[in-house]
Amino acid sequence: MLKKHVSFGFMNGQMGRLHKAILAEKLKDIGITYGQIGFIMQALRYPGRSQDELSQVLSVDKGATARAVAKLIKEGFLYRESNPEDKRQKRVYPTDKAIALREDLHEMLMDSNLTMLSGLTAEEIKQLVKLMTKVINTSREILDLPDVWDFL
Repeated sequence: MLKKHVSFGFMNGQMGRLHKAILAEKLKDIGITYGQIGFIMQALRYPGRSQDELSQVLSVDKGATARAVAKLIKEGFLYRESNPEDKRQKRVYPTDKAIALREDLHEMLMDSNLTMLSGLTAEEIKQLVKLMTKVINTSREILDLPDVWDFL
């Protein structure tokens, strides 16, 4: 059982930092950072998604999204176009450079997940995903955020 002083927030933070550490070298080799993965993957899966939608899906504030997208544009992974129906809205697309990384990036992410889950049984993985989904849904509801599963 958990010790009294070990909190959910601490454990969640540890999981994120460990996942980042597992991926760090591989990501360095392809020229992206851990924080950029979500933006690239979303652009690859849903070309033309707006920056506002990226903020919602990735649970990142709009300013951080704008900075991340701008950096990825500068590095040649993404490009942005105005929405013809609303010129203020920017739509984000992957470049050929990002498209060329799609399979490698997906494989790296899957490998890191398998590494982290390797100590669990299939049933434990299923239960963990179920509980994590419940925590995410509850948190998004409390924050009045849309259901993230509609966006993925």
